[in-house]
Amino acid sequence: MLIQSKKAIYALLCCCVACATPGQVDQRLDTWQDAQREEVEALKRAVESSYDRERAMADRLRQGEEDAVDMRQQIAALRDEIGSLRARLDSLHTRPLRPAKMSRGQKEDALSLYQNALAIYNQKQYEQAVAQFDRVLAAAPYGEWADNAQYWKGECYYGLGQFRQALTEFTKVFAFSKTEKADDAQLKVGRCYLALGEQDQAIAAFRKLLSEFSESEYVAVARKELKYLGGQ
Repeated sequence: MLIQSKKAIYALLCCCVACATPGQVDQRLDTWQDAQREEVEALKRAVESSYDRERAMADRLRQGEEDAVDMRQQIAALRDEIGSLRARLDSLHTRPLRPAKMSRGQKEDALSLYQNALAIYNQKQYEQAVAQFDRVLAAAPYGEWADNAQYWKGECYYGLGQFRQALTEFTKVFAFSKTEKADDAQLKVGRCYLALGEQDQAIAAFRKLLSEFSESEYVAVARKELKYLGGQ
């Protein structure tokens, strides 16, 4: 458009120069230069205005992306909480409301089963270990080794690379109200999500460990994981 305008002005100027005095030519040249400068300035203003609009759109887009990330993390945290509640409900449905007291012999049998299961796990015979930990849970579902047995079931599936099943087993640990394995399980929940490629859920799980188990020995590990994931 600018080139066409220049051509038109140039043609007009040539036509006029042929019949104009030197003073008139100078005046017309000045007029043409003023018009050219105004056109250039108008183009500059248009470019600056376009840049400002583009920058404003980029800022809105960036803010929208940040809001989307926050929303995904909140959803992941809610899913994690729902999974924990479901595990607790499953535990309540599968256990008697009034567990019978265990005799000394039954406790010793449960301990023996647990120690045997753990020995098999340490030999990395994970499938056999799962079966043995299930025997512990069946023999003493409210026993003092039940929560540990449940946790090590999760470790077995983790060792087998069955991370979704491991996640389910680790989540069931939270059904034991007096367990000392809750922070261990929470750390492994985060690592299961990592292994599954579900980064937002992993971030939510590690943040939950920091908020709910602030005195845990795994706090430093969780912070390191969050820093790596860009979640803190």
